[in-house]
Amino acid sequence: MDWLHGVFRNIHIIGGFVGLFLYWIPILSKKGSPLHRKVGVFWVWLARVVLMTAFLGILMYVPKLMAAEEYLFTHPNSYAFIMFLGYLSLVTYVVTVYAVAVLKHKTDVTQLATPFMKSMAYLSILLSVWIIFYALVYKPDAKLVLLALSPVGLTTGWGMLNYMKGEQTSKRAWLYEHLGSMIGAGIAFHTAFAVFGMTRMFDIGLTGWVAVIPWVLPTIIGIPASVLWRRHYQKKFKEIPA
Repeated sequence: MDWLHGVFRNIHIIGGFVGLFLYWIPILSKKGSPLHRKVGVFWVWLARVVLMTAFLGILMYVPKLMAAEEYLFTHPNSYAFIMFLGYLSLVTYVVTVYAVAVLKHKTDVTQLATPFMKSMAYLSILLSVWIIFYALVYKPDAKLVLLALSPVGLTTGWGMLNYMKGEQTSKRAWLYEHLGSMIGAGIAFHTAFAVFGMTRMFDIGLTGWVAVIPWVLPTIIGIPASVLWRRHYQKKFKEIPA
């Protein structure tokens, strides 16, 4: 099984690096242009492959911990790291699926409120609640990291449920929702690169509280960027004063 785990890891790493580069093409290109659409569609499918291989790799690692008699509630430090990766993978999958569905049903939001999509929203919320509970009760060394990124699932889930109510006053609510979701997916990709790719490529050894920075920096930058981007388009479409 080690060889299969290695295959998943290699696909994940290669796909992650390619996805990190391709992500910026639809972000920076003209919205709705052929380039934006084609690269965006390809990136979403690539992201699903990256997320699937990450999640499968995590699942394959759990039996090794159990074989070493390290269990979820007795060895929190052994599980906190892979639990975080699983959480990030699932929430990012939800975000990418939702971002595409928003475009598909932009003219009729009520069609977006399917049992599947609602279950994805509730899953995001429940995962965040679980992460918070585990961090506070079992206190792994990575507690700060778990708590710092736990709001991602909460905001994602609540945002999806609120949007699916169809009570938006803006005709371009679908655009803001799509952009916000894709920025959220980008935060996840860049978090993974900051933690695993950049620190290993440049042999950066961070210790103490400084080691938390790569985990939270993309979120600290990405959330304000999402707010500013939304305001930019709202001003452009004269939905708020310039």
